[in-house]
Amino acid sequence: LTDKVVLITGPARGIGAGMARRLAARGARLALVGMEPERLAALAAELGPRHAWFECDVTDQGALDAAARGTVDALGGIDVVVANAGVASNGTVAATPAEALARTIEVNLIGVVRTVKSTLPHVEARRGYYLLLSSAAAVAPLPGIAAYAASKSGVEQFGNAFRLEVAHKGVGVGT
Repeated sequence: LTDKVVLITGPARGIGAGMARRLAARGARLALVGMEPERLAALAAELGPRHAWFECDVTDQGALDAAARGTVDALGGIDVVVANAGVASNGTVAATPAEALARTIEVNLIGVVRTVKSTLPHVEARRGYYLLLSSAAAVAPLPGIAAYAASKSGVEQFGNAFRLEVAHKGVGVGT
């Protein structure tokens, strides 16, 4: 990973922050893309001057396109994309507002699709790699996580089909 440019969505906390720290420790240069500018700036400062951050909601295609362009401008290209941004929606379908259910799918699944679309020309140019974060909930759903399980199942299948679409271009896809 030394000197590879990795764009990671949702790195402000949790799995994303942990991955960012491990990737940076292995020599990657990171583009931290998320919705919490204070946390992103602090993480970038902690990791050092070889990294950049961009405030962005993965449901906003224009903002994602700008983050991808900003990454290329600041770091020279994109080798790897980690589509990690996600939200959880806990509660039964009957008890959860429709907007909360839809937001879970919009962030977790459509956000991955938008992230891929905004970065694809750059990753193709470097014959790079996508890591699309799914969940065990994609294959083992439980009551109270219907929208989350559906979104993560969608990520899994999107990744499976996308992998076939770009393999001949030397681009790898994992979920």
